[in-house]
Amino acid sequence: YGSYVRGTQRKVWVNESDGTTALVGQVWPGETVFPDFTNPECTSWWADECKLFHDVVPYDGIWIDMNEVSNFVQGSKSGCAQNDLNYPPYTPRILDRLMYSKTICLDAVQNWGKQYDVHNLYGYSMILSTKKAIEKVFPGKRSFLISRSTFVGSGKHTGHWLGDNAATWDHLRWAIPGMLEFNLFGIPYIGADICGFSDNTTEELCRRWMQVGAFYPFSRNHN
Repeated sequence: YGSYVRGTQRKVWVNESDGTTALVGQVWPGETVFPDFTNPECTSWWADECKLFHDVVPYDGIWIDMNEVSNFVQGSKSGCAQNDLNYPPYTPRILDRLMYSKTICLDAVQNWGKQYDVHNLYGYSMILSTKKAIEKVFPGKRSFLISRSTFVGSGKHTGHWLGDNAATWDHLRWAIPGMLEFNLFGIPYIGADICGFSDNTTEELCRRWMQVGAFYPFSRNHN
């Protein structure tokens, strides 16, 4: 796989706690490594890969997802070490009561520091790198960037959607305050999956959602 081979040669992956071994998790394709977008070399690699893909498929914008960062195994394929970063003295009441549940080990190493300290910046660093990629792929032109994970200041560079919702009347209603809140967070280009992402919608629900969704800043049916 060319992107992986080139990334490995340029040493752009998030590493295990030793700082040299690429951390391996699992996402949709199977075994997965995670780009360290806080590494300037990774930003350069990412821009090159986006350009190579655009040469094959002439897309108009980029939608980045799973960038919390998400992981289908707990921490890594080899597990996480027993230490105060992965198992801090105080663990909030979070999913599975594990700090690395559905993400990578907290002692993983990035250019900006340990994952424990920079976890919430993973999506933001990917946004900044993708903005650089867009400038390379579309020089002098306006493009389009949407990110699932955001941080303070993200609205300067990207839009956002509210993530995976369901085809229910409650989720139609909850999307409205959700989008208003993101305007308060400085991300005005915001939307929700019209008609619901999961579950089967109904004709009436989808019709009503399309009607209100016409007023979303980012309006898109994704059922």
